[in-house]
Amino acid sequence: MKDFDLEQLKILMNEAPAMRRELRRNQFLDRQELKQLQDSAFARMVRHAYHNVPLYRRKYDEAGVDVTTIRTVADAARLPVLEKDELIDGFPEDTLAAGYTLDELTTAITGGSSGKTLRVAYSAQTMRKRVMTAYRIYDMMMGGYEPHHVQTYVYTGKYPLESLPDGSYQLKHIWTLDPLPAAREKLLASKPHMLTLYPSRLEDIRRTLSPQDVEQLRTNLIVINVKSEMSTQAQRDEWADFFGVPVLDEYGSEEMAGTVAAQCPEKGYHIWEDIAVVEVVDERGVPLPDGQTGDLVATCLYNWAMPIIRYRQGDIAALHPEDDACSCGRSMRMLKSFEGRKNSSFTLPSGRFLSSGYLLDVGYTRLMEYGDALNSWSLVQKTRDLVAFECIPGPGMTDAIREQIRREISEFLFNEVAVEVDLVDSLRITNRGKRNQIISLVS
Repeated sequence: MKDFDLEQLKILMNEAPAMRRELRRNQFLDRQELKQLQDSAFARMVRHAYHNVPLYRRKYDEAGVDVTTIRTVADAARLPVLEKDELIDGFPEDTLAAGYTLDELTTAITGGSSGKTLRVAYSAQTMRKRVMTAYRIYDMMMGGYEPHHVQTYVYTGKYPLESLPDGSYQLKHIWTLDPLPAAREKLLASKPHMLTLYPSRLEDIRRTLSPQDVEQLRTNLIVINVKSEMSTQAQRDEWADFFGVPVLDEYGSEEMAGTVAAQCPEKGYHIWEDIAVVEVVDERGVPLPDGQTGDLVATCLYNWAMPIIRYRQGDIAALHPEDDACSCGRSMRMLKSFEGRKNSSFTLPSGRFLSSGYLLDVGYTRLMEYGDALNSWSLVQKTRDLVAFECIPGPGMTDAIREQIRREISEFLFNEVAVEVDLVDSLRITNRGKRNQIISLVS
């Protein structure tokens, strides 16, 4: 993502106080007020998409939907589900709203664990609100996110905003692919109040920490936020015991322009209903009863440049009944379970363990470096001694780039295994029709 420019920062500073008050207030609205807010936003987004986005006009016409009759979230089931292939095939001509051009938008690349690359575009207005909705998550998890607080995040790329212009709300970045000794040193030096990272990378880093390191971190550390990979509550509780602070999960989605749900300090998994609609459905897109596990589909209520409506995320979840209350006092309903998709990991001949977070970043950084040459990819450990980088090539693929990718991946795998770069027409799927970007065939 591109950085915020000076003009964006000025607008953000002007908007921030009112937006922050609104977002804080929405968490505790009466259920009826919250439903009215959500219903109105959903109906507006559906009408906007139909009248301004070719994909939705065609899709809803083919389904025989009269969008003027879509007035509440309860009407969502009458709309067809949006699949990832439709967004991939239609980008950008069929998926951007009229009045927006790609060069004025911020774009992000996402593939999740499905192995298919998707580009999502956001307007400047959406990006500013995305920042403020992120601040709300930190405020919830920390019991108050204050200007002097420092967040350290371990991720593939830098966030577009390292602090506000006055230096408050600092974000300090550590590359996920940094060697663990370097990551440890940077983490200790950053003195974070909040640490945000992949669960697998948290596990990697904690293995490098001495008891003295942990005590040093505890001087400032208030909470750890894990995201982008599956983790169990048992794992998070174990990490919380180790670090002496809560470890809470965040379910983020680039398609949803940020975060769909996150855990409060009471471990309630709250859905941000003022900015997203979450449904759990069967394969046909029919909503399932509360508590029943199915496909999670979601609607973003504030990305007007590239509307995402009833999008099948590729994750498995179940909803708490609407009237189940959390002891934190927030009225937003909760996920009862979130099963997501578990990525594999590799063990090299030396016994070195490579986490899924590390391996995902090996692939994603190649995608960002060689975007014109790569459309989709997966890393497959065929045997203990052989790893294949299977990729669907883009128009820019050459023999030289293919060899360069092979050498780079070999280095990231510590030159312990043979690496092949295999150009394929399609990526592997599981027996359930799912794709994983990290696949180990080693028992």
